[in-house]
Amino acid sequence: MAHDDDKKLERALDLMRRVPPQGISKHLGDLIDLCPSLTDELLSAVDQPLSIKRDEIMDTDFIICDYNRDGDSFRSPWSNQYFPYLADGYLPPIQLRTIEEDLNGAFK
Repeated sequence: MAHDDDKKLERALDLMRRVPPQGISKHLGDLIDLCPSLTDELLSAVDQPLSIKRDEIMDTDFIICDYNRDGDSFRSPWSNQYFPYLADGYLPPIQLRTIEEDLNGAFK
């Protein structure tokens, strides 16, 4: 990251520490709109409250977070599909997917 981007990131993070926590997602989105080059750094550095997305294939909810995010899409552990649709998103290897499916069964 260039020195100028380092300064921008430092200032953006300082600003995020000063905003009310109930508006953190909106403020983070606004900062990303202002400085798209800092998107990955901001998303990984700023804690956001957990959110839920609907898996339209399995008709069930799932938690969205950095661990199942690829760009602006999120992979559902239930159907293994991305929402919104993402053609080339990362999919876990079959052995890991099998373990994930077994663990999902514990929550049904």
